Amino acid sequence: EPTDRTLRYYTLGEGLWKETDTWPIPGTETLRLYLGEGGALSSGAPATTKGEDAYVVDFEARTATDPRWLGPLFGDTWYGSQNAEDQKRLVYESAPLQTDLEVTGYPVVTLHLSGTEPDGAVIVYLEDVEPLGRVRYVTEGVLRVIHRRTREDPAEWAPPVPYHSFRSEDAEPLVPGEVAEMAFGLEPTSVLFRAGHRIRIAIAGHDAAAFRRIPATGSPELRIQRNSAYPSFIELPVVPR
Repeated sequence: EPTDRTLRYYTLGEGLWKETDTWPIPGTETLRLYLGEGGALSSGAPATTKGEDAYVVDFEARTATDPRWLGPLFGDTWYGSQNAEDQKRLVYESAPLQTDLEVTGYPVVTLHLSGTEPDGAVIVYLEDVEPLGRVRYVTEGVLRVIHRRTREDPAEWAPPVPYHSFRSEDAEPLVPGEVAEMAFGLEPTSVLFRAGHRIRIAIAGHDAAAFRRIPATGSPELRIQRNSAYPSFIELPVVPR
């Protein structure tokens, strides 16, 4: 809604500072991209009743030497190419974009998954893949499995993402083998995916540069569902250009 405040933001990939007094940006639409077979990422919902991808959590995976979770407030954080690290993650990627696509706001991911442990972490990265293959970090979202239960956000100015209380009474351990839903927001961003680039979603269970591992021992496996009964997808706030 319009306010007497102004939001200034920078659009990655375009190199421009912009201003708005209305949030979300007027005209913003939601683009839903589904995780699919063979690591595909597309707007087509899964049609088959079965389909999943197994991922054994790699506890050596990391993003950067100074990830955003450890840096000083408003300090610079540098992320190099994620090509090597994505070898340690579960990856889904779109076809090359036919036109430029601006994403400004809060991406929201919904995953249906099962696992071998009652607790763990799920990290979802949004990335930009250049035509020559370089993978650039855009943003990420993190949620601990036991905190997946959603509630109504009590805040007056609630962001447009699922709310999790993180209170002990809302904790819900995962029943090994049973499918559960996890929906959470990624950190807000503004990025221009250029024509010819690909949108990539990478899923991990740990960032060794930032967090302690959950669980502390073992080799947990996640099974990401991508079928008509249990679709998994990301919703991107797209600003028309």
